[in-house]
Amino acid sequence: MPRCAATVRAGRAGPGRAAVGGGPGQKWSTSTTAWAKAQRRPGRRHGGRRLSARARRAVTRTATRPVTRSRRAITNTLRPRPNGNSEYLERAAGTHPVPELKDRPRRQSALHVKGSRMQQAVPEVPLTIPSMITSRAEKLFAGRPVVSRVGEGLHRSTWGEVVERARRLAGALRELGIRPGDRVATFAGSTHRHVETYLAVPSMGAVLHTVNTSLPAEQVAYIVDHADDSIVLCDRSLLSEWRLAEKHLSRPRRVIVLPDSTDTSRDGAALDYEALLAAAEPVETWPVLEESAPAHTSYTTGTTGRPKGVVFSHRSTVLQSFCTGLTDAEGLSSSETLLALVPLGLSQVGLPFAAALHGSALVLPGRDLTPAGVCELVEKERPTVAVGFGAALTGLLDHWRAQHPDLSSLKRMVCGGSPVARPISRAFDEEVGFPIVQVFGMTETSGHGSFSGLPAEVGDSPTEETRGYYATSQGRPLPLVEMRIADDAGTEMARDGHTMGELQARGPWVAREYSREGAQPDKFMDGWLRTGDVAVIDELGYIRIVDRMKDLVKSDGEWISSLKLEEQLLNHPAVVEAAVVAVPDAKTGERPLACVVLRAEDGESVTGERLREFLASRVAASWVPDTIEPVAALPKTSIGKIDKKTLRARYSEGTA
Repeated sequence: MPRCAATVRAGRAGPGRAAVGGGPGQKWSTSTTAWAKAQRRPGRRHGGRRLSARARRAVTRTATRPVTRSRRAITNTLRPRPNGNSEYLERAAGTHPVPELKDRPRRQSALHVKGSRMQQAVPEVPLTIPSMITSRAEKLFAGRPVVSRVGEGLHRSTWGEVVERARRLAGALRELGIRPGDRVATFAGSTHRHVETYLAVPSMGAVLHTVNTSLPAEQVAYIVDHADDSIVLCDRSLLSEWRLAEKHLSRPRRVIVLPDSTDTSRDGAALDYEALLAAAEPVETWPVLEESAPAHTSYTTGTTGRPKGVVFSHRSTVLQSFCTGLTDAEGLSSSETLLALVPLGLSQVGLPFAAALHGSALVLPGRDLTPAGVCELVEKERPTVAVGFGAALTGLLDHWRAQHPDLSSLKRMVCGGSPVARPISRAFDEEVGFPIVQVFGMTETSGHGSFSGLPAEVGDSPTEETRGYYATSQGRPLPLVEMRIADDAGTEMARDGHTMGELQARGPWVAREYSREGAQPDKFMDGWLRTGDVAVIDELGYIRIVDRMKDLVKSDGEWISSLKLEEQLLNHPAVVEAAVVAVPDAKTGERPLACVVLRAEDGESVTGERLREFLASRVAASWVPDTIEPVAALPKTSIGKIDKKTLRARYSEGTA
């Protein structure tokens, strides 16, 4: 007899069995088994075996035979079914026509055969922004505050209010024709309205594109065209900058203006954000999305060419946001308050997602990232964790030394973008009262992929030398991320803390190619992202950036680290900022040249020659720059890093 049916006495059907026929000695079958097997096309393999012709006839005969109306048979059909319970109740009562085998619908979920029982696989819960982030913020953390500086004042909201307005924004965007997969750009600062856009756009299935507001107009137009953005949400205070970029677009875009200042003037060609939300029907149910669907896109700053786009999925965003709650990372939770000093328009797009997922209160500085503005916000809102750029630390430290604002609420400040010299991190630890935690990250890693901290191996009382070693490292890779150093052929190099190679990374939120450009061999190798940084990795997995490959000084066969020279120059009490670049040299190929910004009170007494003497006792003689030139200011990129490309051009023929 086929495995799908068994002959038993009438009235002896066990749980999950439905009677077929009507008298003693009739056949009984496992209803789920017979129904599921009856749907299969004859001859198809299931569970690793092919049904015989006899078994197929038995399945067809059993599945199409009238079913009795016994109470137990009907009760057993009340389990959830793919086409609804009503059809099964009618079928059990004999009133619903049973379709022929060839006409039955295919089941959508997987079925596993084990003996004579058929088991239905439970569908996995997709890792998407609406299901994992937006819903948590709304259901679990609705009362947690979201505070942002808007103009001269502070706007106070909650995660519940942010999500409610995000639902209205999604409804408004639908009315404007935005559909899943469409790109929606933002040209805005760090405010609560921008956070509403963060949640609304990917939750409705569209793709969020945060545009760097510091880029030149031509580059803004280029990336909006390259991303094929359908609509742009722009702060009112940035509208004039947007209009300049608009002139370079290949086609016009509809603009929605976000009020972020006291300016109430109207732009006849733009839509008003608040008016749209007031008139919109909120989206009650977010669409079901694939976790591999694109959620947001970011573009590089284009310091070495055209900006390049990277697209990140819902899954990668959820996984990275989850990692920010680990104790070996930011340690975000519902008891923490996050101060996001990284502009929301940059590549570190994940901060609002991370705060929403973990229920952290969120504090946003608007467009005021001055040391005075940041310190004022810390004193008022008492954040516990801050995330920002290392390039801003010097100004923040100088302001604290001059004004002594109360920053005692901060437990740590997480910094990336550029390595932080030990004199700076030591001053924050010993004077200001909280540690600087370094990370490694770039646009292609959607923020950061490593996190620094003291390992358990150093014990409870590490020496100053040990603390300094780990404080100036870029830490270990976050969970789910791999990092290695490799040569030009992709061969992994030793993890001994001395061997140098190019730092490479891969992981769920690490890019594998550029949008519309593919995996360029100079940036991607066998699934690994080539970061362009020269680094060493020690036995415990800690990464130390030696230099950017393009910033290394190749002098007479020796590699001279510009970062190491800059760190030593910053140890001098008169030096505020330092930058070292390579300049051509007829004998050695290249030589290091240093530019320094001095404190105002030391400008006349400290000379380049005195700084050369200072360095001579700290580095090898061949490393001491031939020229150290005091300057009034150093050129900066859009994210506050020293623009060495400009310096190299300025000194391309030697000392200017």
